Amino acid sequence: MVPPVAFFQFLRDGIQEWAKTHAGLAVRFAHAETGDGAKQIEQVKAFIRERVDALIILPVEAAATQEITRLAQEADIPLVYVNNGPREDWFAGRVALALPNDLVAGRLQMTMLAQMLNGKGRMAIIRGPASHSASALRTQGVKEVLEDFAGITVVAEEAADWDRKRAAALVARWLAGGRKIDAIAANNDEMAMGAADALEAAKIPRDQILIGGVDGTHDGIGAMEGRRIHVTVFQDATLEGGRAVDDAVKLIRREPVQQYDWIPFELVTDKTLLRYVKS
Repeated sequence: MVPPVAFFQFLRDGIQEWAKTHAGLAVRFAHAETGDGAKQIEQVKAFIRERVDALIILPVEAAATQEITRLAQEADIPLVYVNNGPREDWFAGRVALALPNDLVAGRLQMTMLAQMLNGKGRMAIIRGPASHSASALRTQGVKEVLEDFAGITVVAEEAADWDRKRAAALVARWLAGGRKIDAIAANNDEMAMGAADALEAAKIPRDQILIGGVDGTHDGIGAMEGRRIHVTVFQDATLEGGRAVDDAVKLIRREPVQQYDWIPFELVTDKTLLRYVKS
């Protein structure tokens, strides 16, 4: 998987903790930076040589997934893609995907922002990395909703690769260039908080520009409590990691699994916020 930062730390923890519920199950991790598919393929080859019983993969580069799938199929080792993965109608062999439907996340986020804007305004979109399917799908979901709101126009759209500091720099550049923005839809909470950092640095009142995130991380929920961001969409990292582990165990036993094991998203608003605040 990618290095364990922000949401991905919670996902890693979820995998590790849920593995403890299966007697005799041990989990080892290997990390590769976003875009370094060649390194991840070599890690997969090394695990196959060591004759692991299953592979759980969060792809770091879309182009590498075909080779990863082929290697696992040829070795007859169960493969579970988690959080991100190739989209095909069917995979031969013992392959499953524990994924959220990221189109839904974008739709939920944008529907709420559109309501808060009363259907009118200037929208900016901050995308994640091109290597992660969630970036494209969440953005697609946002734009699908925008088709129903002729009064909302997209005035800026760029990638900040899930990164808070890059998002802050991006929004600061937009503001310095005189870009007029009423709302920002960020593909994750880290970038949403980066946008909030830029607005604070520019001394823009917190409710003047609406900000939406995705993931419902601890920091993202905290930012909502402080009105730094205005909506997020909760992705349950513990559930996602647990489903990936359970699917891997079933495939090891050659038991049937649902090939696409969808993880639900939940919209977080002012009215539902307390449900997600950790004591």
